[in-house]
Amino acid sequence: MAIENQVDHEQLCVYTNCTGIMKKTDVDDYMSRIWTVSSHFGYNELFDTTQGDWSEFDFDQLFDIAKTASLLTAIDPGSKLAWVVSNEEIKNLTQLYAQSKAMITTQVRHQQAFFNRQQALGWLGVTE
Repeated sequence: MAIENQVDHEQLCVYTNCTGIMKKTDVDDYMSRIWTVSSHFGYNELFDTTQGDWSEFDFDQLFDIAKTASLLTAIDPGSKLAWVVSNEEIKNLTQLYAQSKAMITTQVRHQQAFFNRQQALGWLGVTE
């Protein structure tokens, strides 16, 4: 599994880490394991992309991923998603995802990319 999650019910936060070669099937699996669970509604998320290998990921599928995510009822549009990224290219791709999702629905959670994990945690208001 290339996307691993830890759910912290006390801090209402999902900690997500990408490892290995990333593919759309990994994203699909992650969404079905985490964002179809109604008890996660209202949770923020730290999504760390830095350990994943994105070289084989088909970024043309971002719109389809955003469309699927927009249909999930366990994602609270009032929550936050902090991306931890290692370079400008991945940061730009997170912004493309956010823009794709905003084209589909106005119910988009607040999203921001960070080059530093501690800054991302601070923005979410959580500690590890």
